[in-house]
Amino acid sequence: MASSAPVRIGFIGTGFIASWQARAFRAQGAAIAGFAGRSAAAQVAEFGGRAWERWQDLVADPGVEAVLVGSVNPLHRPQIEACLRAGKPVLAEKPVAVDPADLAALTALARSTGVPLVPAHNFLHRPAVVHARRLLAEGRIGQVMHASFASVHTISPAHAGGWRGRLAESGGGALMDSGHHQVYQALALRGRPVSVSAVTSRLVLTGMEGEDQALVTLTHADGTTTSILQGWTTGHGGRLDGINLLGTAGAITIADKLVVDGTAYDDATGYEDSFAGQAKAFLDHLRGGAAPATLEDAADTLAVINLAYRSAKEGRTLPFAAQAARAAAGR
Repeated sequence: MASSAPVRIGFIGTGFIASWQARAFRAQGAAIAGFAGRSAAAQVAEFGGRAWERWQDLVADPGVEAVLVGSVNPLHRPQIEACLRAGKPVLAEKPVAVDPADLAALTALARSTGVPLVPAHNFLHRPAVVHARRLLAEGRIGQVMHASFASVHTISPAHAGGWRGRLAESGGGALMDSGHHQVYQALALRGRPVSVSAVTSRLVLTGMEGEDQALVTLTHADGTTTSILQGWTTGHGGRLDGINLLGTAGAITIADKLVVDGTAYDDATGYEDSFAGQAKAFLDHLRGGAAPATLEDAADTLAVINLAYRSAKEGRTLPFAAQAARAAAGR
């Protein structure tokens, strides 16, 4: 899209994420074309555009130039396929797909059509994470010996009792859902592992089919480790939550704000603020810039999660070999 006119974006799915995404895109100068979903009328009342009863009609509308797919997981593949076939770039909420075969099919279609398909890995656009990636590339804290990525919180009864609680629709529990953020950040900051091991539990949300807590250990080629903890079990994560990177020459902590060896950098930003940088990067990508996240990133993230599930089920450590892991990670 070489035009300087505002990109007209349509939104499929009208959950709370759609509102945050719409605010971010509007702040970046995009035009809100409208919404398709149960709460479309309410979203239109706030952001403008039009409401479609069917997502298929949004995709077919010539006034929609790009689409944010933020619907429930089982609908991602058909909706993304329709957008790509219609020539409309997609920013897809995580996970792009929970089945490696579905993700592979979408990747092949995006390549064959030449239409951008970008995973919504919004946490990578937090200023603290951007700054940390730069410091790591510069060797600011030496060799990283260990890293931890932790997020423990509660979810509403409606979320626990809805589609997130049913494996056929969710593809997993806390790790597949909220844990996606922890895994893609771990891969961005630490790189691919050589092996994955995990323990999953159902401790509090016993009515769910999936886990409400998962602890994953990634081992890297140099023998160092990364731990990932994602839980929906308590609202008292406190100082445990966040990212910690321990190096031979220093340490980095991220809890929205970046702290390097006790010195704070960057302003603290909340979850909602992480969408601003992503919206800008996606719009820049449509005008020829680099993709803010790639389908390869999505594939690696999904492979780690599904290998973690297999590891927990089989009680053993599993190897991660990029292409093989992606193909074999389905349970």
